[in-house]
Amino acid sequence: MGQLVRSMDLAGPENLELKTMSWGGKGRHSPQANFCRPIRSPGRNLFEKYNVPHILDLLSIDIDYDDYWVWKAIDLHRFDARAVVIEYNWDISYTEHRVVDPNDKQRWTGTNHFGASILAMTTLGKKRGYTLVYAEREGVNLFFVKTDILQCQNVLDQVMPIDKLAIKNPGWQHRMELDKNRTWIWNDTSI
Repeated sequence: MGQLVRSMDLAGPENLELKTMSWGGKGRHSPQANFCRPIRSPGRNLFEKYNVPHILDLLSIDIDYDDYWVWKAIDLHRFDARAVVIEYNWDISYTEHRVVDPNDKQRWTGTNHFGASILAMTTLGKKRGYTLVYAEREGVNLFFVKTDILQCQNVLDQVMPIDKLAIKNPGWQHRMELDKNRTWIWNDTSI
């Protein structure tokens, strides 16, 4: 198994197989690597610092708040992944292009105020050369593959549209955010 770069701990069920395979990636709970906050800081390049290969098979981003902004901050001229798994907010309608304000210091508080909508993630993915191919039934992760790979495999036309991939109700929901001062960014035009 090639080196994986993850920005989460190994607590989730999606990581059980990684644990059994002696996973060798970097995680934010490792004392040597903190991929959560510094990745968007000017002048820092943690991927270079930790000798991350320029071409990755899989990049998984799961930060529970500003996953969108972290993916957007990765310099694709220096680091690129064939596939990306990224957390999103299923509570937001698939017709809304909505993202948390990256300057909100409160971070995730266990409410429905976190992350980005499936439409915002899909739009960002397209701008970065990726196609959304799957949304986890639990409403947690989205799976993207480089569009040119799908084209080379002649399967791009088989990808379902966003309204078919979007999870309407995974059987659970987040608590409502009651703090009216927390804001969203609608239609991020800086992509």
